[in-house]
Amino acid sequence: MGAFVGWDLVSTGESFVGRNLESVAGAKPNLVRWSRLGLDTDPSDERGYQRVVDRLSMYDPIGPAPGSWERAVRMQQTLLQEHPTELVQALAGFRALVVGTEAAKDLPAVLAGATAGLRESVFPDAAMYLVESTERLGRRYGVARAMLHVGERPPEPTAEGDTFSSSLKLMEDINVGLGAYLEPLVTSLSPHVWATTAPRLGGVLVFTYGKAVEPRPLLDLDPLALSERSAQVEPLAEAWGIQAPAFRAALRWWVERLDLVFSHLTQPANYVVDGQYHPPSAVERLLTFEQLCRSVQVIGSSRDGHARRLALFHALDSLPGLNRKLTRERATTLSAMEDVVADLEEHIPEEAQPVLLPRARAAVSALRGVQDGFFIPSRLRDGEILLPDKNGIDVAVPLATAAREWLTALRNSQHGMDKTPTPRTRALLAAHTGALDPRITDLAWLALLEVLTHPELLVRRAR
Repeated sequence: MGAFVGWDLVSTGESFVGRNLESVAGAKPNLVRWSRLGLDTDPSDERGYQRVVDRLSMYDPIGPAPGSWERAVRMQQTLLQEHPTELVQALAGFRALVVGTEAAKDLPAVLAGATAGLRESVFPDAAMYLVESTERLGRRYGVARAMLHVGERPPEPTAEGDTFSSSLKLMEDINVGLGAYLEPLVTSLSPHVWATTAPRLGGVLVFTYGKAVEPRPLLDLDPLALSERSAQVEPLAEAWGIQAPAFRAALRWWVERLDLVFSHLTQPANYVVDGQYHPPSAVERLLTFEQLCRSVQVIGSSRDGHARRLALFHALDSLPGLNRKLTRERATTLSAMEDVVADLEEHIPEEAQPVLLPRARAAVSALRGVQDGFFIPSRLRDGEILLPDKNGIDVAVPLATAAREWLTALRNSQHGMDKTPTPRTRALLAAHTGALDPRITDLAWLALLEVLTHPELLVRRAR
């Protein structure tokens, strides 16, 4: 078991004491890692992409199904014929070819052709990277799930004969694509996008454009999108002038921080209940982090204002599952979030900040703007508003506090106000216009950024 998942297990006679090997060695976990592909001097040279063969060939026996390549080629040709000048279709065709390539030995030709072609026609500073998800990480997730059955009753197989299937589909991104963990990054400047991912078993190909690409005009949306209630999110002014090295720095920082986060999340010593390793606690926490990332992904990739708001409160409600101090109340307190942004400015490498921090700053600005919605002059004082206390007596409340409480009322409305609103809640709803900067949903991005910056937040004491 220890060798299989990378745990240091020390026998105490009848049981074992365990922790991650990297904790013992004080070393990098290397659960996920990144590498640059291609040669700057000649991006069409297939030798620059040999690493994908070395790292991904072992997955060929369980890779794409026979016929995947032919289907991918047909899809790409159709896209090129119907949309010969559309960048999005060209990128979709590239992704289809990467996913559909049946053997890793054939990937260098696909990657070299795509990189060289796009650098020549659209993105002169484009680059290709491989983000590897190691077997050790997948095994740690798998062992936690398998041990859910530890006890008197053995695990029972599915109808297909798979034995250890508990919660498998809830966290399968660990083994294929890392989508939940990488898509928030490539939409870090949403609605601008600066990279495309293409998943493979054991790794993800990340194609960075070398610049942030602006969203398509509303008139180009598909018919289904016309039913969306658009959030009307304005592009970030900072996105226009970011230079290519900043995107490389952001990818490097993100993967290195994910490596540390995954190490803490899979640390058996973090899940001790009554002196024993407690697999349910481990699985619940692994799932919590994935759900946080997925909520941030929805916010970054959706134009629908209501969907983004639902994802925001889902993300903030999930934070205490990672650390009890990361409460929704804290995440909607202006002074606390101003301090978080200042802390991020200190700890995130300067070269990566242009890609990672604009949405964080915009979120704090939007949180500050919630105060502007209080409009009843007779209740407003200098930086305060009159609201009833628990006895129904009007008291002066700082606008920042009132804004936080108003956001709580908005969040509770998603649950049907399952508890009878207090007079104070009703006074808040009456005193506010309901206007809300759509950038408020980026508070979820800020929360995820804080966890990645400080993975030590995931350390738990034994219970």
